[in-house]
Amino acid sequence: MADEADIANDAILADMERRIAIQRAAANRPPVTHCEECEEPITPARQKLRLHLCLDCAQLRERANRVFRRD
Repeated sequence: MADEADIANDAILADMERRIAIQRAAANRPPVTHCEECEEPITPARQKLRLHLCLDCAQLRERANRVFRRD
């Protein structure tokens, strides 16, 4: 009979396995070469990190997230 700790542990392991599968799938895709927002080229350093936004768009999104954050 499983107790609460076993159930919680199973849920955590399932979530970790799901996240690992997502990361592995992303690692097998070719890097994005142009920004999803503005279509400008993404620098090779950002491509290596598998980022989908150019630096300018990433900074704009970060600022917007800070301004519109709900606490």
